[in-house]
Amino acid sequence: MAVVSATSNGSTEKRLEDAEGGKTGWLSKKTYFTRRWRPAWFQIKESKLFYGGNEKAAAKMISLIGAQVEALEDDGRFGWTITPKNSKRIFFLRAGSAEEQQEWMVAICEAQMSSGEHTSNACVVQ
Repeated sequence: MAVVSATSNGSTEKRLEDAEGGKTGWLSKKTYFTRRWRPAWFQIKESKLFYGGNEKAAAKMISLIGAQVEALEDDGRFGWTITPKNSKRIFFLRAGSAEEQQEWMVAICEAQMSSGEHTSNACVVQ
């Protein structure tokens, strides 16, 4: 299915999504206990971000409804954070390129906006 999305600079882009309508792929995630970067498979379904060790083991979930998504400006490694609504936990994610980082952040924003429960400040993509 082709999806047209607007970026913060007003341009639009078309991209193909998988049959379930969500973005999928490998990202690096900082582990909660050891604080090391590990590869993980991610998939957006509706307003949730699922992740795990591979495509079949993506059973852990981050709710995107009301979550704060922020780019790590000084990181230099295409990172961003997701802080779920009413949670103190911050998820640190990293993409392989600036383009991939932008694609994921736009997809997360679209997932937030497509849920019937989004707030007016759901996300800002730069």
